[in-house]
Parts: sequence; C-alpha cells; structure tokens
Amino acid sequence: MKKISRLFVILSAAVVALTVVPYVIRLLTLKPERTPFTLYSCVVHDFTALDHGSGREYRFIDRKGNVYDDSVQPLFYASILASKGQFPDSLEGRAVTLEEAESNSLFVTSDPKDVCKTWPPVYLLMESVPERLELQDPEDAMVSRRDGIYVYRMDSNELLQAKTDSLNTMLREAGFVFPARKFGGNPSHHKQYDEGYLVTDSEDKLYQIKQVGGLLQVRHFARADGLGVRNVKITEFENHATLGMLVTGDGRLAMLRPDGTVAVTEVPFCPEKEDLLLVGDLFYYTVKTTDSDFERFYALDSQTYALVDTMTRALPAGGPGIPRIAFTSPGDSWVKPRLRR
Repeated sequence: MKKISRLFVILSAAVVALTVVPYVIRLLTLKPERTPFTLYSCVVHDFTALDHGSGREYRFIDRKGNVYDDSVQPLFYASILASKGQFPDSLEGRAVTLEEAESNSLFVTSDPKDVCKTWPPVYLLMESVPERLELQDPEDAMVSRRDGIYVYRMDSNELLQAKTDSLNTMLREAGFVFPARKFGGNPSHHKQYDEGYLVTDSEDKLYQIKQVGGLLQVRHFARADGLGVRNVKITEFENHATLGMLVTGDGRLAMLRPDGTVAVTEVPFCPEKEDLLLVGDLFYYTVKTTDSDFERFYALDSQTYALVDTMTRALPAGGPGIPRIAFTSPGDSWVKPRLRR
C-alpha cells in the first residue's frame, strides 16, 4: 500500500512539474511582442503600419519607410479628421462624405477556438421585422437533429409542430439534405437588422433561414453549389454590402452578396487554424490571416473583391519549446491533458 501511495505521489508531482514549471519558465523568458496595426491606404496605395514613435502622436509607416500622420487613413479615422476639419471631400477620384465613410466602415473577426468549439445544436430565432421597429430578444429557438430542424418556444419548451413541419417542408423542397452541418448567425439585438442564419446541409449546399412576421422563410443559394462550403459567417453590415462570408472547400475566403451571387477571393484561409481580421472601408478591405508563424495581409477591392496587394510579416519567435502538459488547446473546446511545446 505504501508503494502505491508513493507511486501516486511521484506521478502527481511529475504532472504538476510538467504543467507548472514550463509555464513559469515561459513566463520569465518571454518578452512582450506586439505587431503593429496595419491597413491598406487608399491615399498612398500601400500597407501602412501604425507606429507610436517616441511621443504621443501616432504615425504610419509604409513599406518604403515613408512616414505619415493619420490622414493617410482618412476613412478609418474619418470622425477624428472631421472634428479637426481635415476630412477630405474627395478620394479615389470621387466625392466622399463623412456619413458615407462611417456607414461603409466594416470590422469582422474569426477565431479558431470559436470555429472548432463544440456548440449545442440550439439556434435562437429572432424576428427580422419586429412590430416596434427595434429588434427584440428571441422567443423561439431551432434545434438541429439528424432528421430535421425543430422549432421550440423557449419559455415553455413547447414544440411548435406547425412551424417545424413548415420549415422542414420548405427545406426539403429547396433540396436540403439533412442533417444540417454549419449554422452562421448572430441572434443579438445589438445590431441594425437581422438576416437569420446561413446554413449548410450534409452536401455542403448553402441556405438561409429567416423569420419574417412570425413565419419562417427559406432561401437556397444555388450559385454556391459546388463550392463545398465548409464554414459560414453572417455579416449584417450597415451598408448591406454582403450577406455573409464563406470558406470554400479548397480553403478560400468568399463573399456572399444579398442578390445570391458569390465572389470567391484569392485569400487562402483555414478557419480551424488561423485567426482572421477584416477591416473594410469605402474602397478597400484589408484582410489579415494569422497562424503561429506569419501574419499575411491582403488588400481587396471593396466592390469586386479582386486582389489588389499582398504583404507577409513574420511573427516574433516564441519562447523555448519545453514540453509541458496543457489541459486546453486553441484548436478545440475540450478540457483534457495533452503534451504540448
């Protein structure tokens, strides 16, 4: 019995050592590193990196080393420049207004932890055309199962049979093959309007489920057939430029327009392994994808989504690769012991 107890103590100490000691070493040896915020400029047509310099004034530096103030990003800093009377009246050969600049300012992020996380198959249903004009908290929810999508009233947990039958009939008539694979939605009233959910079926075809006036509507995006959609994200931008962002089967970022057309970009993206940041303005989208080694930047035309420019930046090297036991991973949502460096 004493041998078993001693063995247990030794094993426990080894687990603690492999968990805590490498963490402490990394904490003591790692230096704080921060890569500069970078955007494509519609003024100099180059990527400009934010640099705090030696004082309080921000400055931007392009790839040639030229230094600018915040007027090099007039659309991102539109309100600041307007407060100083410095907002330009024209850009890219056309007139612009402050209201136009602000309504076309876009911001999207994607994190592998959220993509790989195992979510319960429950999706809150908002009313897209509320009686009081402002979006309200959802009352119903969809539950995805192998043989269909079921609709429940949340306060009573009552199955809404008529609504469920109607939804599944519409989906089947539109060619939907159960079970559903991916849902992309944002059931929050902290937005200007609601577009429901983008949903893929078992054959990776793309659909939209939306509640209008208490009735569910289904839309099939036939132009996305054959793309092998593997990830979906609803956008609901103020300017209604896109309905959603997709990742195709061959790992490219694509934009779904409200008219159902799909623009497949030249931006490679693996949502299960890479972070994504998209900052858009009236003329260009700056897309940054980040893995463990590099930040990759892509400038896209905001109308056609054609690739305008690219840039790659190596990330600072990490600390010593000491083996350690970790219980979480950025690649999934499970808590379990695993050996990492």
